[in-house]
Amino acid sequence: MTFSSLKGSRTLAAAAFGLFLIAPAQAQDAFVEQIGTFNEAEIVQSTPNQDATITQDGASNFAEIEQRDGGAREATLGQDGDDNFATVLQLGSGATTASVTQTGDSNVVLFGQNDTGIGSIGEIVQSGSGNFVDLIQDGDDNQAVLTQNGDNNIMTATQLNSGNRLEWTQNGDGLSDLNIEQTGGQTMIITQSHGGG
Repeated sequence: MTFSSLKGSRTLAAAAFGLFLIAPAQAQDAFVEQIGTFNEAEIVQSTPNQDATITQDGASNFAEIEQRDGGAREATLGQDGDDNFATVLQLGSGATTASVTQTGDSNVVLFGQNDTGIGSIGEIVQSGSGNFVDLIQDGDDNQAVLTQNGDNNIMTATQLNSGNRLEWTQNGDGLSDLNIEQTGGQTMIITQSHGGG
């Protein structure tokens, strides 16, 4: 399974050039390293004090980091395998940190942070194939650590406003999506483990 529909028309340009970088001269750091064929990477930075790193090893991967507004930003996105898709969007005026690591094939990460307060921290690790994570953090002091080990797993977690914490680990194949949404000062640790298909 490929994600050409998500990549859209940019795939053809990526095949020719393999890299997009859009950043003002005063951006603190934007770094891309790609090994393989038909990989595409894009970094968009709008203000100073923003750091973004993308590393990809494999074929037909797509990675995008977009950092906007006035806060200090740091994002690291790594993919190892084929046909992976990951996008990180950071908005707001607070300090945010994001890290995405995917190992395997045909994995998808949609990761957005919009922080106007103290800061959000996220970390998404997927090992396996056909996994999907959709994480949105919006608010004051959100933190999420999502980990999947196995194939064809789905994780959806939305955290809004003030001091939320989430740690959700899945091990196995074909695990159902718990579709968690938190608002307020919640704390949650969930682990799913089985080898079912």
